[in-house]
Amino acid sequence: MFASLRFTVPGFLCVLLASQTGCVTLSALMGQKRSPTLDTTLLEMQGYSVPPGGMPSPVAPPNNGQPRVILEIRGDERHIESIPLVADQPLFLEDLVQQAKLHEHFGNLNISIMRPNGPGQPPVRLDACTNSKGRATSVGHNYALRNGDHLIVLSDERSSLEKYIEKHFSTGR
Repeated sequence: MFASLRFTVPGFLCVLLASQTGCVTLSALMGQKRSPTLDTTLLEMQGYSVPPGGMPSPVAPPNNGQPRVILEIRGDERHIESIPLVADQPLFLEDLVQQAKLHEHFGNLNISIMRPNGPGQPPVRLDACTNSKGRATSVGHNYALRNGDHLIVLSDERSSLEKYIEKHFSTGR
């Protein structure tokens, strides 16, 4: 029975490579050296700054004692602004979007809030979306902003058809 099986060198090599557990990579077989650096662009796009060999952390607000949030708008260019918080007046996500008129400039928004979680702890990420009127698409996502929050605002990159359907057929707020 086994005498009828013929193994060719390329076929045997394919079977050998397919049976590996992942310890041998194609780049190792081709003699390419591995790069010791880690690609952190995705983490940086989400608002983390990653020190070499360290834990990702959000951009820290200026430490002058006054409560504030960091607003970062990402589009063609990156704009970072520090916004002071008034102690006796809560500021909600919708309020900030409407007061800054972000919805008028960018339309629907995808917003990530990087909230500090204590010393040595990674931040908590809260995601929210707003419609073309600057309102949160879900009532539960109209977060009250806290001191040290870092808001990352991205314009909605849905197709025109998706935006049209949402605008004319949604029953949301």
